[in-house]
Amino acid sequence: MNNHIPTLNPAIIARQMGNEIVLLEPASGRCYGMNAVGLSFWQAVDGTKSLADIIALLADEYDVALAELTSDITALISSLAAQDLITLREPA
Repeated sequence: MNNHIPTLNPAIIARQMGNEIVLLEPASGRCYGMNAVGLSFWQAVDGTKSLADIIALLADEYDVALAELTSDITALISSLAAQDLITLREPA
């Protein structure tokens, strides 16, 4: 999965609030909040970087073990994908 490329759902409205981010899914009216790491992840997703690239960027930004960061980001991606906030595509 690390070579997959996450892409943001363009319908999602995202607003940064301090070191956190709030996501609004307009069709359902559902809101989601993420902490500083989630905000950094969301900002790094540009449709060109692989999951491995994003994890490497976050590893440089945060003082955390790579295995723990990878596990946390994998869980975050699973949650975001389940809510249709992001999609994962295989590289071309």
